[in-house]
This record gives sequence, structure tokens and C-alpha cells, in this order.
Amino acid sequence: MNWHKLIEQQSKATPGSAGNSLIPLPGRQLIQITGEEAKSFLQNLLTNDVNALQINQSQLSGFCNPKGRLLSVFQLIRRQDDFLIVLPADLAEPISQRLNMFKLRSKADIKLLQQHHVLGLVHPQAEPGTGENWQGKIIDQGLVIRQPGQTPRSLLIADETNIEALSSWLDKDWHLAPESEWQQHEIEAGLPIVFADSKEAFTPQQINLDLAGGVSFKKGCYPGQEVVARLHYLGKPSRRLFLGRLDGNKLPDINSTVTGADGETLGHVVQAQFTPDQSIVCQLSMKLSAAGKSALIGDQELESVTAFVDEPDAD
Repeated sequence: MNWHKLIEQQSKATPGSAGNSLIPLPGRQLIQITGEEAKSFLQNLLTNDVNALQINQSQLSGFCNPKGRLLSVFQLIRRQDDFLIVLPADLAEPISQRLNMFKLRSKADIKLLQQHHVLGLVHPQAEPGTGENWQGKIIDQGLVIRQPGQTPRSLLIADETNIEALSSWLDKDWHLAPESEWQQHEIEAGLPIVFADSKEAFTPQQINLDLAGGVSFKKGCYPGQEVVARLHYLGKPSRRLFLGRLDGNKLPDINSTVTGADGETLGHVVQAQFTPDQSIVCQLSMKLSAAGKSALIGDQELESVTAFVDEPDAD
């Protein structure tokens, strides 16, 4: 079975099945960075400490504009001979182009990786890789990297030749699940993301990228670093990431407004997805002052709004 047939079969899958799930992620794409200066090139651009990455390890990171607004949030993976960026497919081309703008004379090559695919593994009954978050292991089917969250999950990077071997898992203890199931786990794990519709809408602190381990305050400069660091050391974020739940039959649009009962803007939607019981779970970038207030997205009232973490004191 090739990738396209696997995606076609996935379109018939239903969420909520028990056991181990194989989840192709066509909504994610890969950017490859190679060359002898690839590491230093990325170190000068991203919010996290690329120099700290070990081979077959990943980290959450961000890419900001000069005003400290996020152009993208992604996983950066270091392999033996290259780095991979895993990001939403609708941002792959523009982020690749933006990175190339910064390349100048750096000995680094940047390209979209077309023959590799991203899959999610939800494996409560199996252990395909390491048990430590963000750590990777090479298996016969590709590079598997453990992901944060209450449910055992891993990200799998596989090339076209691995897909047939992965398909054989479906004859054993695995079943196909829709991409929405993976997004639900990402939302509930508090892992932030930026899509094309929310590019430059949030600072790292407004979506908890710093609290999720995606910002280093000890590394050197990068675009927007002064703004991000100033807020960390001299101020306090007025907005943070919250988990919201509501009933409804329509997903809120990315970056749509969250309002109070009086029409006051309280925040914006980061991402949202249906759960197996057809309720909606969403990440919201909201004012800290909105805690405890009634909140609506359009005409839908949120049943609950919970902060992912308590606001820490600045170091």
C-alpha cells in the first residue's frame, strides 16, 4: 500500500476506537535543512536552543518576525546528516521561502521534503520507541519520536519505502484513525501551533510556547528575541493558552474572536477539533483577566475554560 492509498483508506476511518492507532498526517509537511552550517543557521533564527539538540532528538521551536510575532511553531528534528522541520502543510512553502531569505551566504540548503511522510502513533498497548518525551529512535519503519501528553503517543517520519511495512501493522494490533484524533491529543496536551490563518497573530508567551519548552532565554539573538526576552524578564504576559470545551456542530475558525457576555474581546482561537463524542475541544489564547468570565465564540458559549498551567514567576 502506498501513501495515497493509505490516505484514501484513512478517509473511511472513525475516531474513538480503542487500542493502537496509526494516523497518517497529510496536514503536516517537512522542510529539510542540510549543509555544514545548517545548525548555526537555525540557531540564529529560532526561539529554541538548536545547539542543545542531539541526533534523533526533537524540540518545539518558533520562528518570529522582528516584532516577536510567530510566523510558525514546529518540531525541529536533528538527524545524523540534516535537520527536519515538521509544520502545517499550509505554511510549508511560505516558511521555506522565508528561511531562504535569511540564508545569504550560509552553507545551508533548504527544501521541501516530498518523499517523506509524517504519521502519528497513539500506542497505549505498544512501545514503538523510547519512553522519554522528544527523544527519538530509529526503527525499521522510520524515525519515531515520543510526544508529550497523557496518552502514549509518538511521531513517525517515514519515507515512501516504509509505507508498505507500516501498512502491515493494520493486520496486527493497529487500526487507522483520522487526523482529527491526533489534533485532539495535541490540543489536550497543550502543544501550541500556528496555521496560515494565525501567522503573526501571537507572541510565544500568548500561546505558552515558552512554558511548553519551545523558547530558550539563554541562547543568542534571533528575530524578535528582544521583544520576547523583555516580556520574560521585565513584564508579565497578559494572555496565556487556555483549554476550552463547547457543544456545537461547527468548528470555530482559526484565529476567530472569543468574546465576553458584554462583547469584550477576551482572546482568539488557536485551534479546535471535534472529540469522538462530537463535542468540541479548543485551545484559546486569552487574557488572564478573563478567567472565570463567561466566554463565547460567535454565538456558542464555552462550557468550560481552563488554564493549562499556573502563571510562573519570571526567572
